[in-house]
Amino acid sequence: MLKQSKSLHRQARHCHYLASQFSEALINASFNEEEQYIPSPVLESITGKRVSSRQHYSLDSILTMLPNKDRVPSSSEIVRHNAQFLCQCFALQQQMQAVMEYLIVANANVGLRRLTNLLTDEDETLLERMLEEKTGLESTTIIEQLTVLAQCQLIEEASLAMPYLMKLPTLLVPILVKQKLVSCEQLLAPILSKSPDAQFPLTQFVHVNTDLLVNYLKAITKANNTGINVLLYGKAGTGKTELARTLAKTVRRSLLEVRSLKLMDGQLAGEFQTRDHASQRLGYLNLLQALLSHSDESLLLVDECESLFVQADERYAKEGLMRVLENNAVPAIWITNHVDLLEPSFIRRFKLVMEIPVPDEPFAYAMSQRLLTPLKVSDEYRLLLSEKPNVTPAMVGNAAHVAMTLKLKGSKAESVLDEVIDATLEACNEEVQEPKYQGELQFDSNMLNFKVVKEELTPITSQTTEILATVNSALEQAMPIRVMLSGPAGTGKTAWVHHLAETHGFELMHIKCSDVLSKYVGESEQNVARLFRDAHKQQKLILIDEVDSLLSKRDSAVALHEIQLVNELLSQIECNTVPVFAATNALERIDSAVMRRFDVKLICDYLTFEQRQALFRQVFSIKRLTNIELSTLNTLTHLTPGDFAILARRQRFTPKHNHRTTALALLCAENSRKQGQPHIGFIR
Repeated sequence: MLKQSKSLHRQARHCHYLASQFSEALINASFNEEEQYIPSPVLESITGKRVSSRQHYSLDSILTMLPNKDRVPSSSEIVRHNAQFLCQCFALQQQMQAVMEYLIVANANVGLRRLTNLLTDEDETLLERMLEEKTGLESTTIIEQLTVLAQCQLIEEASLAMPYLMKLPTLLVPILVKQKLVSCEQLLAPILSKSPDAQFPLTQFVHVNTDLLVNYLKAITKANNTGINVLLYGKAGTGKTELARTLAKTVRRSLLEVRSLKLMDGQLAGEFQTRDHASQRLGYLNLLQALLSHSDESLLLVDECESLFVQADERYAKEGLMRVLENNAVPAIWITNHVDLLEPSFIRRFKLVMEIPVPDEPFAYAMSQRLLTPLKVSDEYRLLLSEKPNVTPAMVGNAAHVAMTLKLKGSKAESVLDEVIDATLEACNEEVQEPKYQGELQFDSNMLNFKVVKEELTPITSQTTEILATVNSALEQAMPIRVMLSGPAGTGKTAWVHHLAETHGFELMHIKCSDVLSKYVGESEQNVARLFRDAHKQQKLILIDEVDSLLSKRDSAVALHEIQLVNELLSQIECNTVPVFAATNALERIDSAVMRRFDVKLICDYLTFEQRQALFRQVFSIKRLTNIELSTLNTLTHLTPGDFAILARRQRFTPKHNHRTTALALLCAENSRKQGQPHIGFIR
């Protein structure tokens, strides 16, 4: 009994009776005068019955072996019903039901598929004649109707001469032979994944203009527009997918995810081995758009969409993808972590484009409450975690999952959270903790020896106090002042900017050459634009270190991209909305146009005799200097605070050693080394 039940189930799945009926129709329509022989596996697949192996059968003998009784009539009825249902879904003529039946059966039964291919290889018009007889339609009409299916990506191509191109999506075939369909959603179930429920209220996304997104999505629902696509981009784990789910809930639409494969019972189902998943996914998207076009309750989600755009023109026509963006009937939210992979021509076709940045501290603190409350971590820990750079909500959620799985609470949970998050950051090549500037010596503005530079590039000291007051006043009012700092290395330029940022409550964006320069043409300019854009959004004070490496004279440039980089930096500096400081040890290399862009130009010169004495006393914690020390320091006119920082480091590493006895020799060596170098900046 069990064996008979399995046999009937197999016959229902492979539609053996209907496959036999279509095989008979094909053979009867064949005009080939030469005798053709069909391999036994083909006949066995058509009928579901065992036949003698290693034998070929003539077409006439096959006709005598085809069953004349339907052992599973309910299965055949399902196929006929679904063929009629597809005609209704795609607005096909009623006579096309027989064609749709053939498509379903040929995709479910490999024997019919192989027989069709074998016979049409010898007679290209065979399938046309058979379907004309079945439907009463002309072949041109049948092809026109099939073209509708091809445009909606239900089949690959409308070609009766090459039937192997009329392949249905593999995931849809089982449903077409097993279930009586009553809705488009039922048909699409294998390729539709309803997105999980939203986890966060809209108020959690305070760092995003959610009002604009919600109002727009509500408005297009009333207007019934086409071509509605929203692009959300940003770093991985910033909450883009969660935001999409919250938006769908807010506008009361069902969010359906468009994927190229589906997880069932923990395993990949369907065409997971296909190398062309982007084409498959785009086909599913077209099919969804066609079948859900009359629904005003759905919103599509295309996550990690960059692969669709990268493979345009390689796997499918770029114009086809553009038409999807321009004509889709169902609104769609597209998400990518790599917007740089999308060509501008694609981006321009999105109705609304919005960056989802890494959450700022208030948002990170608020969002962590829901994730970390079960772990009973302290408010102090949540605050410290929110201040940690590059940490995304996804990282916190994953770390919280590990801690909850281990059933940890309080400080033990905090320790695991830190370990998991730090490991993720390191694997992503992100800084676990941004290193903060720490000078070896405590900062003292009295140890700076500033001089003001006028337009004729002559250093003067008379206006230094007034100019420094102007700089502080501008920072106090958050004005976009631009300051160029020149002078020998170690004179305190960087330390002063860090001090100013801390004093006036600015977060500092320290831009180094490695943050800007790229081996790819055009990418350095993009890096500059991105850094200035981020500084503007977060209102950070900018410090461009070693600026001479970026703003060198254009007349000495050897490549066009060097000139383009200077132009981009000049443009960004001129249009910036935050304070910008630039530091260099080689001002003579900088393009002359750069100097005109800066409001204040300062030289940080070598230490005066009084400053040298003060630092010597500070490093060795002494009140008086010997006559030898005084006379020696008086001659060392090329010393900087950095030289005394070296003494302080040695003192810290080997505190029991008397470094005072060797200090003068070290300072003399540093002084001599600088005297032998070419003059720097304005120093003469």
